[in-house]
Amino acid sequence: MKRIALFVLGLCAALPAAAQEATPTAPAEPVPLFQAACVSGAVRLSKKVSEPATYENLPMAARRALGASTTASRGEAEKLPAPDAASVANTMYRIAGGQLYLLVPAPTASKSPVSESCIVLWFGLSEDDYYLARKLVLPNEETVPMLARPTASAVGASVATSARDGMSLTAATYGGWVALRAFAPNPDPKSPGAQ
Repeated sequence: MKRIALFVLGLCAALPAAAQEATPTAPAEPVPLFQAACVSGAVRLSKKVSEPATYENLPMAARRALGASTTASRGEAEKLPAPDAASVANTMYRIAGGQLYLLVPAPTASKSPVSESCIVLWFGLSEDDYYLARKLVLPNEETVPMLARPTASAVGASVATSARDGMSLTAATYGGWVALRAFAPNPDPKSPGAQ
């Protein structure tokens, strides 16, 4: 059963040479970054591509998108306020100096759904950003009953969730910001990726 694996996120120099060669460098595009870091579970961040970031510096719409990623419906996402800073204990990196962020699970156990997740958060430049995120979460969307499908537009809040290989995936939007979230719903405490 696939779990969110160990993240290899030491900024290059911290990794042995063999690990640096085996671990792919983090892509600067949101969906490939999510697939590498949150689904495959290992990327390497270089100081040229990433820098530490903080939750407090995110715009309110980005914070609301993070909160939306923890809900099951558009109605819940629109009503839910942004999580408070204590609920977002993740280590956060800003990628390529833009509005693209990688949040890795908090190093210590937490009861916060955001802190226990791997998330890629970015400001969508077009409707294609949300479409690609939704397509990753729901690759066979046409088989989902119409009433259960997420909205096709990123206007307002929207949420799409699925489970695959023991992992839950969510694509959420709010105010133009897109959050892709991966988490193990009931991690096995003995599993190395459950920390």
